[in-house]
Amino acid sequence: MGLAGWRGGWIASVADGLGSRQRSETGARRACQVTRQTLRDAPAGCDLSRALPSIHAQWLAAIAPVRARDAATTLLVACVSAQGEVQVAQLGDGLVLMRCGGVFRRVSPERDGFGNQTWALDSVHCPDRWSLAGGRFSQPGDGVVLLTDGVGDDLEPDCLPEFVDTLYRNLALRNRRRGRRWIGTELQDWATPMHGDDKTLVAIFRTF
Repeated sequence: MGLAGWRGGWIASVADGLGSRQRSETGARRACQVTRQTLRDAPAGCDLSRALPSIHAQWLAAIAPVRARDAATTLLVACVSAQGEVQVAQLGDGLVLMRCGGVFRRVSPERDGFGNQTWALDSVHCPDRWSLAGGRFSQPGDGVVLLTDGVGDDLEPDCLPEFVDTLYRNLALRNRRRGRRWIGTELQDWATPMHGDDKTLVAIFRTF
C-alpha cells in the first residue's frame, strides 16, 4: 500500500499480487511506487483515467526484467485534492467504498466467475477492465476506503455503509499514528478464524 501527501491532498494505492504468480510481491510493490510517482508528476487537475496508461507503462519498466505475467497484481487507486475532489480507480478484486455528500457508494462491481479469478496489471493495458468513479468530500464523514479482498470478502454487502461509519468514528478520535496502530490491531485480530489472506486497508476521511 501507499499513502502520500499530494498538493494539499492525498494519493493512496493498494495492490494485491496474485498468489499464483512467482513475482507478485514485486509487482504489487512496484505498482504502488509508480502510482505515487506518476500522479505526483501529473499536471494539476489531471483526469485519473488518463493517467492509467502511464501508470501501466511505468509499472512494466519498473518490474523489468521480470515478465508481466509473473508479477501480475490488482491495483486500487484514490486521489483526493486539497479541495476534496476525489477520483478512484480499481483493477481486479478488492473493494473501493466512497461517501460523498453523506451518500454512500460502492464503486467495486459485483464479483462473478470463480473466486480465484480477477483482472490484474499484466502485459497490456485494458481500459475496459478498470472501474472508475469520482465525487467531492463536502462534509465530515465523507471519505474513501480501499480494501484488499482479504478484508472485503469477509464483509456483508448490506453492512458496508456501517463498516465505513465505524472506521470514520474510530479514526476521527485518533491522530494519524494512533489511527494506523488501531487499524493494524484490528486487521491482525481479524474476526474470521484461520483466515490467512493478505489484509490491507487505506482510508481517507474529511473530519471537519
